[in-house]
Amino acid sequence: MLSPFKFCPFEDNSFLVGSNQELATRLRQFFETDNGKHLWTLNTIRQKTTYALRHTEAIMLRKLKVNSTLANTLEYNQVMEVEDTPILTSVKLFQELVEWLEIAMREKGANNIEWGRIFFSNHHAGTSIDTHTDEGAYFSHFDRFHFCITSNENNIFHIRDDDCELAEGNLYWVNNHVPHWLKNNNTVDRINLIFDARIT
Repeated sequence: MLSPFKFCPFEDNSFLVGSNQELATRLRQFFETDNGKHLWTLNTIRQKTTYALRHTEAIMLRKLKVNSTLANTLEYNQVMEVEDTPILTSVKLFQELVEWLEIAMREKGANNIEWGRIFFSNHHAGTSIDTHTDEGAYFSHFDRFHFCITSNENNIFHIRDDDCELAEGNLYWVNNHVPHWLKNNNTVDRINLIFDARIT
């Protein structure tokens, strides 16, 4: 059986990898508490590095190893080495999430998984993420995946020529190697877990 994970040139813009509604609900509840709110302010590299992502916040569970002079430059996307953050190692729910991600991908046919970055993304209500294509050595190496924690029909994820519906509790592979943009037309923020992995 052919692996569903593939590299450029892609034929699809997204596809469903797995689903875990119970875990998505627990994560939503976590972020609704004061325990989760302060985590969004600890690392601002992603939204500062890429102008298109200025209306987002991130919580890094696994991040690129970069020095402070490189962090806010385009060279950031050439870095390949990653490391776990103290947030991942200190929050049991996040550890459970990463364990489930691996299970879901192996059930879909993955044999070997090389992990890249793993982070939560908060796309602010009433804002857009500009059209962009993820480029650089890092993005050429990894595929991108989204686990939807909060989403509804007012959240548009446009990839190439399609509006892709990413539903709450579902894990998707998405094609970030072609132009894509997002719009949150909702009155509440949209939270996804985003991670990169190379499948062999």
